[in-house]
Amino acid sequence: MAISGKITRFNMHQLPPYERMQQMRARRAEAAAIVQKNANLANGFATIQQNNTQATGDLISKIAMQRMSKRV
Repeated sequence: MAISGKITRFNMHQLPPYERMQQMRARRAEAAAIVQKNANLANGFATIQQNNTQATGDLISKIAMQRMSKRV
């Protein structure tokens, strides 16, 4: 028995057990793909922040070295 339209939690019980299992597997796979995409995005932002922090530290260190060399 096929359900016309969108499958929701309210009409899921009308599906045969095998189709219900297939539907749940598909939903889990979609959720896992979204989680992976979000993790990759978060890692990208973390890398950007780390590089930004490192560049700021290098700049401050360079300015400090220039100031020290001018005093001598």
